Amino acid sequence: MRFKLGFTCLITILFLFGCQDATEENIYDSNNPLAQSGIIVAGSYSTGGNEYGAYWTDYDNDGSWERTDLDDARVIHDIAVNNGVLYAVGETTWALGEQDPAIWIDGQKIELNTPNKDENWGGATAFSLDFDGENIYISGNYASQKASFGGVSSACYWIVNSNNPSGKHYALENGVSSDAFAIAIRNGQPISVGWYMDEHKIIPAKWVGSNRSKLDSKNDGEAMDIIVDGDDYYISGWTDNRRQATHYYPSIWKNNQSNRKTLKEATLKNSEVISNDREAWASALTMKDGKLYAAGSTYYDYSVWSASYWTDIEFNGNQVGQIVEFNGGEMKDIAISNSGQIIVIGDGAVWIDGQEQFVEESVVSYTNAVFVVEE
Repeated sequence: MRFKLGFTCLITILFLFGCQDATEENIYDSNNPLAQSGIIVAGSYSTGGNEYGAYWTDYDNDGSWERTDLDDARVIHDIAVNNGVLYAVGETTWALGEQDPAIWIDGQKIELNTPNKDENWGGATAFSLDFDGENIYISGNYASQKASFGGVSSACYWIVNSNNPSGKHYALENGVSSDAFAIAIRNGQPISVGWYMDEHKIIPAKWVGSNRSKLDSKNDGEAMDIIVDGDDYYISGWTDNRRQATHYYPSIWKNNQSNRKTLKEATLKNSEVISNDREAWASALTMKDGKLYAAGSTYYDYSVWSASYWTDIEFNGNQVGQIVEFNGGEMKDIAISNSGQIIVIGDGAVWIDGQEQFVEESVVSYTNAVFVVEE
């Protein structure tokens, strides 16, 4: 999930951590690795039966990834850098049966204000972030019904700023199973995307401010990412066909429900695949030089994965994107460097122009987000 950052980072550091920390970190020092060009990948790794949130950097572009653990993080879902300041969102390690949503700014953890925050309610998660002026917008979910009554997680977002350094919480749903997987700002207004449960249907949805609208009125689905381009915005995800419930289609929407494109599906054939059952989705979007790209996966017969990304996605005419397939599992994010490198990540790996690299060699890892730092 890629975002355009229009945020004065020094203000952030001052009101969240005080002048002393900003001076000690010296975030504008050109020797700071985060001020250099390179690729940053965020996610988690497992060791000793526990999961830990972290990010990995490769500033030499030689496949030698260096891990940085984040304080008390269990999973990092999104990451961004601006002027040498690193922002990450995710969830803390489990305590008393819950995890808490948090933002890490230059490694400093700030737990987000969340209602119903105790072991009787369960945990909450921060999935995605975007910036507008001095405001940091974060999408996620919170516990809206006690675990002892079945437990319900509902979509929400937070705004972090100088008046609300731990975030002001906005519930998008209450008592309705739902998630806000991604958020972006268009003309000063947040647009969150995800899904909500309506009886037994999983409805792909967007919330403009707090106003919800469906992205499909007939079929199940999820909206997984959003990117803004001027007055327009694009949403990626999946929809199914209720007449063929074992077939999910990778989908892109432009602005609203009626303007949807179905992307070309992967065509991997494998001797292990014995049926036509498959689930395919477009999990992430990015734009470069006015061109739209997406990344996603296809899961065949509940046993075989095929990874893919799409280029040249257009809504004018019949071009629905050129698909590039490669061996891989569940793809989570995509980015394009200034030099035109296509970077896709997922399942603990990074593909740079189709060449696979692993961020860890000796432990299991999960890569969820990628950000390209350009000088």
